[in-house]
Amino acid sequence: MATRNSNPLNSAKKRAALKHQKNPYWVTLKTGQQIGFYVPQNGPGTWHVRLIQNRKVTGQQKLSLDETADFDTAHDAALEWFKAVIGTENENRRYSIGDAIADYVDALKVNNSQQAAQDTEDRLKKHVPESIRKIELATLTKPARLRKWQQSLVRISDDPEDVRKSKDTANRLLNMIKAALNLAYQNGYASTDAAWKRIKPFRNVGSARILFLTDEQVKALLDHAKGTFHDLLQAAKHTGGRYGELITLRVEDLDLEQGTLRMNGKTGERLCYLSDMALAWFKGQAKNKLPKAILLPRDDGEPWGKSHQHRPMQAAVRAAKLPAETVFYSLRHYHISKALAAGVPVQVVAENCGTSVRMIEKHYGKFLPQDRRDFFNAVKLG
Repeated sequence: MATRNSNPLNSAKKRAALKHQKNPYWVTLKTGQQIGFYVPQNGPGTWHVRLIQNRKVTGQQKLSLDETADFDTAHDAALEWFKAVIGTENENRRYSIGDAIADYVDALKVNNSQQAAQDTEDRLKKHVPESIRKIELATLTKPARLRKWQQSLVRISDDPEDVRKSKDTANRLLNMIKAALNLAYQNGYASTDAAWKRIKPFRNVGSARILFLTDEQVKALLDHAKGTFHDLLQAAKHTGGRYGELITLRVEDLDLEQGTLRMNGKTGERLCYLSDMALAWFKGQAKNKLPKAILLPRDDGEPWGKSHQHRPMQAAVRAAKLPAETVFYSLRHYHISKALAAGVPVQVVAENCGTSVRMIEKHYGKFLPQDRRDFFNAVKLG
């Protein structure tokens, strides 16, 4: 919904500055109701109205006004047309968050760009469910419902980077919703902005923070891990594999001749090449097991579940007196950082661990500078 300052149609001077285009310049009066001004290549401009329902234009009309009519006159004529077309029942419909989003997207088209509006509309369409969209602003007096939606955007994962990213995304979406609701508040559709003003973004999620364990800390963690959870940690140390990849491994995924382990995870299927030490350890895990058997089962022989690692991991971290932010994924960071420090090429590490060179350079850059200097020192320049 255009404000008076952003409205390109509310003065003769602004309308005179508009260039010819195929369609009228549209301004939203209220949700689904727009007034437009058409600039022809030659001749006087004309005023138009259109009705949008369920994201489709269901009615459009040229008003019987010439370009000399001011905006207020055209505005009144448009309201009369809308009343005749849709009746008065919609006048009593309560303004909702969905309405606020639609008006905010329209405002972005005027104040920013079509691309910015489309991007915002697509993101909110994907992440804001109908249960939130239908909330009427008149009933939105407490932050609980919006806060619950904000929290639902956070992924539950053993990968702290996934969690951080989801919180960062939640912050961006929250900012969009707040902007839409603030516009509705400014336009008089809400008597207070307290409900959404009290919802705070997640803190310290704008960039990744990675804990790098030392050799001594990894040894302490393994020493205090109980039962077959110790084996799972050893596998993570040897491969840099993600928890979700390791718990689905089967004996047949281990190729003793090639020295590889077939993994399947968030980046698809890949071959993980093993060191002699890692290969010998995995060979021991596969001994006397059938090809289809789980390679790294729990103590009871059953597969590990999606979140089964949390409690044994927390217990081992506490017993080893490691930093509280130590998680299963910390062993992946350990493996990658040790590989880079040993001079393994970045591309090889990326392919072996199922990630990208860009992500490695972004998060493990401090393990690379000396290697890079050595590369350039080898360049013979005249």
